[in-house]
Amino acid sequence: MQDVIKHLEDAGFRLSSQCDVRPSCFDLVARKDEQLILVKVLANIDALTSEDAIALQLVAHFFNATPLVVGTKTRRGELDAGVVYKRYGVSTIAPPSFQSMIAEKQLPREFIQRGGRFVAIDGTKLREARLTQQMTTEELADCVQVSARAILAYEKDEMDISTDVAERLEKILETDLMIPVDLLREKPITQSVQQLDMPPHDIPELEKRVNEFFERLGMTVLWTDRAPFNVAAKEDGPPLMSGVGSITSWTLKKRMGILKSVSKVTDSNAIIIVEEGKAEESVSDLPVIRQLELDGIEKPGELKKIIDERSSQ
Repeated sequence: MQDVIKHLEDAGFRLSSQCDVRPSCFDLVARKDEQLILVKVLANIDALTSEDAIALQLVAHFFNATPLVVGTKTRRGELDAGVVYKRYGVSTIAPPSFQSMIAEKQLPREFIQRGGRFVAIDGTKLREARLTQQMTTEELADCVQVSARAILAYEKDEMDISTDVAERLEKILETDLMIPVDLLREKPITQSVQQLDMPPHDIPELEKRVNEFFERLGMTVLWTDRAPFNVAAKEDGPPLMSGVGSITSWTLKKRMGILKSVSKVTDSNAIIIVEEGKAEESVSDLPVIRQLELDGIEKPGELKKIIDERSSQ
């Protein structure tokens, strides 16, 4: 973890404090200019569960961020440098690859998935090089020992290409075709977050009221039990993050400092919504809204005004 933090700091990223609440689908948030990354650090990437991977992608999508896992090994052995692995759809790389990408802007070239090692190639450039060499798809296919249909699919970017086939194509056509994998520009899944990650049916009354409150304001809502916040909501721009519960809750108190740190790096607002009828209007410099106040807030602008007023106290 400390090496990952150092590489990001040396590269000019702003970092949140470590998200050491459990469970958590990410360990820290990093920003540089418009680039926002949610980073999960694991010794053994087999420890990444499907639930954490889905939550990581959902949160990343909601915040327009890039999800990334940095890990050292699997049960089969050490991760190779310069190679991207996938765990439940999340890109995963070894620490040396992470350092090269962050510090030296050297991007990995290969990715491993079921079936072997693959690379991305420029299909348009492949077609142009083949035509320049005055070769038919059949002739080129014979040279690299694939089908003519595969060559057409490569040219249309419709099929993954193995590393050895890509290398043979480059040698025969005497041109560079492989494209590095730019992990920091990868987009997470785009499924409806409302469809995939709603609160359970038998949720506490406070969480039910919070959900109804944000939906009444016309905001998109994301619930998760695997982040420093319980719920995020947005209309336009960065999401609003909120911890939800009792102000006396040890778990909620532990989340407050992390929530404040994450909100600064993501350029988001953060609030605490509590069930008590009486509570301070700010705790740990985070504005507090009592559940009894929710019914009186009818527009997102009214909510923003309350947040601004209580944030300055």
